[in-house]
Amino acid sequence: MSLPLVNVPSVNAAAVLRVARLDLTLLWRNRTALFTAAGLPVLFAAMLVPVRGEKIDGVDGALLQGTGHLGFFLVFAVFMNLVNVLTARREDRTLKRLRGTALSDAEITAGSVLTATALYAVQALALLVLLGAAMGGEIPADPVLVLAGLAGGAAVFATLAFAVSGITPNAELAQLTVLPIMFGCMLGAGVMFPMDGLPGWVQEACRWVPLSPVVEIVRTGYFGQDFVHRPGHPSVGLAEGWLTCVRPFLVLAFWGAFGRLLAARWFRWEPRRA
Repeated sequence: MSLPLVNVPSVNAAAVLRVARLDLTLLWRNRTALFTAAGLPVLFAAMLVPVRGEKIDGVDGALLQGTGHLGFFLVFAVFMNLVNVLTARREDRTLKRLRGTALSDAEITAGSVLTATALYAVQALALLVLLGAAMGGEIPADPVLVLAGLAGGAAVFATLAFAVSGITPNAELAQLTVLPIMFGCMLGAGVMFPMDGLPGWVQEACRWVPLSPVVEIVRTGYFGQDFVHRPGHPSVGLAEGWLTCVRPFLVLAFWGAFGRLLAARWFRWEPRRA
């Protein structure tokens, strides 16, 4: 049965919060899922210390990787977390039982997404504080642009999570089905190292990795420099920064539409064995 992504009914905020609280309680009880969603980002944040003060791509290495991690944490807190949650809820028939209550489909799914995005928001805020307090960073040059990039990324990875959960047989295999997207984002989105030294065709291919536009937008907004088009990353003003990021926003829009299409086709409310 497909995810209702058209003609979405009105959503009751109180009902969404109840579902979100249920998801948060169950996440706390699942230590493996909790470590994936909250523990792994801590390990990646610790990796910033060795590169502090080292110039990479013209900026401090800790800040370059840290701004990449702002996007990469979406993979843990939103994508991997939701794939685990939705697959487990489907297979133990929790989703089916919730659909038998007064909750609408939109309220059920929105509650899970709210929990994941709230967890991610806490991580992103903590990382921004860390970059400013311990890594020599400053207030982002354009906070609104940074927020827009992160919000767009959260929406994209949430829709991808609904799609991937539909093709994941059970909760145990959820840790495996997410790996191709996780490694693709880690290696192909410029999170760990700049992409400028790669051949041109490789750079163009990497720009279509779903995390790449998020990283480009966040770095442009954080540093106030062009991390999209021009090597050397010259400074850009507020308006120019938004114009610079038109292409990444279009790529995000593509992945959002594509993920929505896949979610509508693949997402299941019933256990796969049903």
